[in-house]
Amino acid sequence: MQQAVRDALAIEDQVRGYVVDSFLTEKDAETFHNDADLLMMLDSLQILRMVIALEKLYAIEVHESELAPENLGSVRKIAAFIARKQGEQA
Repeated sequence: MQQAVRDALAIEDQVRGYVVDSFLTEKDAETFHNDADLLMMLDSLQILRMVIALEKLYAIEVHESELAPENLGSVRKIAAFIARKQGEQA
């Protein structure tokens, strides 16, 4: 498996864990999947808290123009977004 794919999957697992631990009930966590629409599940304050936590965890800066569904709409989209941001910094 390529390193980039392994890294993306690791990021996806971490983001999923954060969302489940921070925002979901045990019942909701059982049916939650990585393509679930987070913008329908979380309120704006929860999204903001998540962005701040991800900025700290991954040492990235999320600009206002990047606060969009294509970047934050699901665990999978967030993981891809973080991987892109980290690639830009490398």
